Amino acid sequence: MGWVLLAGLVVATAAGAAQKSKGAKPAARGVSDAALAEAAKRAMLSEIDYGHELCDGDRDIETWLKDVVGETAAKVEWRGGACELTNELNPLDAGSDWCGGATIIPKGHSKEPAAIEIYFEKPVAGKPGKPYAIRAVNYDVDGLDYKRDFLDFEYGYRQKYEKDFVRPEVEDCD
Repeated sequence: MGWVLLAGLVVATAAGAAQKSKGAKPAARGVSDAALAEAAKRAMLSEIDYGHELCDGDRDIETWLKDVVGETAAKVEWRGGACELTNELNPLDAGSDWCGGATIIPKGHSKEPAAIEIYFEKPVAGKPGKPYAIRAVNYDVDGLDYKRDFLDFEYGYRQKYEKDFVRPEVEDCD
């Protein structure tokens, strides 16, 4: 049952992102959707790395995502709004009204969209709060999977869409 829900979530997220206008929505939750999308792009990996000090944590999410999907993506569309990659059964995955993220359509795989979301704390003075988590969903070599870590998303996506990709050893700079 969970896989069916995830599949529906991926399709709904991709469809919702495609239908939303690019940031023209008013700030109903204390911050605009456009500001959340921009904040997601600018969030640093080190802000959401769950206590690891990764050697490449000084990259922002937009740069990281470009590095991950490279030439394999036909389209990447950024959006902001309430979190969509959520699971109400797990408080860690409950999300909030403040998320920014991207939907990725891999070349030749339009029915297998991937999505990432950055969870934000409550807005302060009309600006997005602090980023604190990443959630993602994508089709990898084993099928559809929900991810709580940017490295899991990266490896799953690249194994599926990059020929001869081999998961490297993670260099932890702790």
